[in-house]
Amino acid sequence: MIPGINERFVNQNIHILEVTSFTKELKERIESEFRVICHGEYALISNSVHFSTEQSLEEFLNYRLPYAKNQKIGAIGEFLLNLLIREYTDLEIISPFFNMEERNVKKGFDIIAHDTDEDVWVIESKAGVPNVQQNASSKIRERLNTAQRDLNSRLNMENSQLWLNAIKSVRSSVKSSDEKQNVIDLLEKSSNTHESNDKNVVFAGIVFSSLKISQISSIDVEDIYNKFLEKNIYNQIKIIAIQKETYKKIIIFLCGLMFLKRINNGRRKTVSKGKFTHFKKTI
Repeated sequence: MIPGINERFVNQNIHILEVTSFTKELKERIESEFRVICHGEYALISNSVHFSTEQSLEEFLNYRLPYAKNQKIGAIGEFLLNLLIREYTDLEIISPFFNMEERNVKKGFDIIAHDTDEDVWVIESKAGVPNVQQNASSKIRERLNTAQRDLNSRLNMENSQLWLNAIKSVRSSVKSSDEKQNVIDLLEKSSNTHESNDKNVVFAGIVFSSLKISQISSIDVEDIYNKFLEKNIYNQIKIIAIQKETYKKIIIFLCGLMFLKRINNGRRKTVSKGKFTHFKKTI
């Protein structure tokens, strides 16, 4: 467990996680997991500098982090989800955070994972900030419902490219082993049907708002979970609800970490022309 994270247990299929403090331990975990989150476990065995933490930070902050506010919030929310899934669930993520095709936001499945039984799970992430008429609970309802609608639509459409991208990204990011090949085989088999009722899904909502003002209601999240179950259109369902005060602290920390890595490696110059103005304008 990570100090600064409060886990509220509802049941084995519902996780509510509150980031109460941006602790030293949480920052250390972000740093140690960053390149694996971005590229997959292959980064740990690669000799390429492009899989290093420093290069991964520069790639994310200079090119991958969207300019538009809502997309930026979505990207940071998905990154935070990637981090916390690894610590607080039995799911092992096998897809990279980075889009392997191009430098932009993924257009397919957000995250692919498997559990201890090697069952494949498709994870949809939606993040946001409450408006003046919303509290944390109403925002998480909105985000989870949007995640369910979007993923249901993709799972029930005939879209070869969506599945090809998912399979290729998983193959490129995992270390070769019989266990991982079994999971890839199951992912490929799962792609053969254009239906949601044989898929295991995780709907994740991330809300950036003060815990002092309002907190995500476990009763509300359980109610949403039960409503999704009643639809009877998925094989298995899990829900992850995360609340953190602000997404900006994560961006500021990553920027500081990037420049610290540069200094430690004797590269005192800032990033390419004008890149840092991107951060100052948008965080």
